Amino acid sequence: MIGRVLEVNVVRKDWRKVDLRFAFVYPNVYRVGMSSFATQLLYFLLNSREDVVCERCFLPYQKKIIPSSLESGRNLREFDVVGFSLQFETDYINVVDMLRRSGIPLHSKDRSREDPLIIAGGPCAWENPEPISDFIDLFVVGDAETVMDRFIDLFLETRNPRENLEVFADIEGVYVPSLGRHYVKRAWVKSLDDCPHPVAEIVPQVDENSPFAPVFGKSFLLEVVRGCNRGCRFCLIGFQNRPMRIRGFEVLKGLVDRGPKFSRVRKVSLIGSAISDHPDFEDLCWYIVNSGFDISVPSLRVDSFSESIAEVLVKGGQKTVTFAPEAGTFRLRRVVKKPFTEEQILYAIATAKKCGIKHVKLYFVIGLPGEDEDDLRGIVDLIRKVINLGYSPSELHVSFTPFIPKPHTPFQWLAQLSLKELDKRLKFIIKNLKALGLNYVDYLDPRWAKIQAALSLGDRKLGKMIEYVAEHGGGLGAWRRAQKTFGINLTDYSDRVKDLDKELPWSHIDVGVDKIFLTREYERSLEKNKNE
Repeated sequence: MIGRVLEVNVVRKDWRKVDLRFAFVYPNVYRVGMSSFATQLLYFLLNSREDVVCERCFLPYQKKIIPSSLESGRNLREFDVVGFSLQFETDYINVVDMLRRSGIPLHSKDRSREDPLIIAGGPCAWENPEPISDFIDLFVVGDAETVMDRFIDLFLETRNPRENLEVFADIEGVYVPSLGRHYVKRAWVKSLDDCPHPVAEIVPQVDENSPFAPVFGKSFLLEVVRGCNRGCRFCLIGFQNRPMRIRGFEVLKGLVDRGPKFSRVRKVSLIGSAISDHPDFEDLCWYIVNSGFDISVPSLRVDSFSESIAEVLVKGGQKTVTFAPEAGTFRLRRVVKKPFTEEQILYAIATAKKCGIKHVKLYFVIGLPGEDEDDLRGIVDLIRKVINLGYSPSELHVSFTPFIPKPHTPFQWLAQLSLKELDKRLKFIIKNLKALGLNYVDYLDPRWAKIQAALSLGDRKLGKMIEYVAEHGGGLGAWRRAQKTFGINLTDYSDRVKDLDKELPWSHIDVGVDKIFLTREYERSLEKNKNE
């Protein structure tokens, strides 16, 4: 139960009959956390062990409430291990806030043997763990399936895990920040077919308008692929989670046959950063729909969209299709290695319209390396042509995110545009799109983009700022005061071009991408900007 909300497939165990009590914490509200496949997967993996109980905890909706597990209502400090899933850098503030509210000492160095071990995993743990390292005892760098059993066995074998953290550093994929910036190699699964997949997933029994409704609604989350091989030069997942691994068609069909039944849902949501690259993607969609289920798919590549795919989505009840052109001109799309032609983009959208897709979402990045006024006008021109294809402004959802340099990508050495310049470009876009009749344009405030960039690219010096901001409400005002208080300017991280030959805060984290390859991709992007 969440308050008075019923969930299906919740696991409750007798604490007296297990050896380890694990709190899985998603440091955001329930609706966001229960939309993450990581929540379902970790809950399933841990509770599959008879000697472990795993309970979930999310950020309380009210500021003064003490975080507690959903299953038994226990405070986080009553668990042996508290594991945070770090999906977004801005959730670092929530991590610190939840530790404080729970009465757990914030800093790893201040905890005693009576305190739970605080661990963290997820994309941000692989990306650059340094900004939040003061608060975490150890990070899991890589796929949980390859690490968690070994970690739990070692925890149970070790007389006093907190005073012997160094033993965990022997596990591939485990980073112990108290030992200094030691080398860590990402642990990853070679085959998804050999990995377990939850079948009886937790689903809240609420209507779609409830604040507890997951983003995808009541659906079975089906992980189709993991990672991506496309190599878009700005994309974190496309580099830190290589190579792309696929689940076999027969395995996926078996999960479709069982999962919705045990999860008591009538919809299947496909999970993966490059799902349309699965060799059996179209056949899988038809199998789901022909089995009597609705379907939901995330962003699709325009070069893989077809009438058949549009038809199966319509038949499966999906009313909106999402594409991410990223930039307004073919020139800039080539620079970032997403070389869709305008003809391909418009063909995909025209196909969606022809087949009965009601709404289209388009995602763009503002301030990409080499972007100029022609690229901005190209976005406006592209939207105008989409409207001419028959989609009214009210049927379009256009979203913009400022470019954020990410570790382990070819653009990790680049700088963000200044706040003033990002504001200027965003205002230009909004003004021109309003002239086309789009009264609602979704965008990330450039001030938050600056914060996110600093948290992505920063070092341990940011820890004291994160702690200060968490204590002072987490808003933009708190970040401004923190910069003044500690004499640290976030733009020193976000707006500075990095030297190719210098060590970066995350250089000790090996995600399996060779620096020579990244450097070559970086130089190619500069060359394309110069020549085109």
